[in-house]
Amino acid sequence: MIEGEYGLGGAGPDPMRAMMATFVTLLVAGMIPLMPFLFGLPDAFRLSSLLTLAVFFGIGAMKSRWSLAPWWRSGLETLLIGGTAAAIVFGVGTLFHA
Repeated sequence: MIEGEYGLGGAGPDPMRAMMATFVTLLVAGMIPLMPFLFGLPDAFRLSSLLTLAVFFGIGAMKSRWSLAPWWRSGLETLLIGGTAAAIVFGVGTLFHA
């Protein structure tokens, strides 16, 4: 079905290559929100939040290469989902702040 509709091969990716790609991607994407704190920039939390939202949009826009949605729609969808998850995590974290 995948071959007929999308022209994709039936064989899956190499597991080691997929693991390395996931590791590097998570490492790079996870470091971006930390950069303002590592460099001691003023108003680091606000800058980190904006960078995180930009990364969410960028990941969604890149995801559109493999989905049927336009880049802007895929970017906004990932931004909305990731931003909502980040806001929930921040809210739960404030509940446990001592």
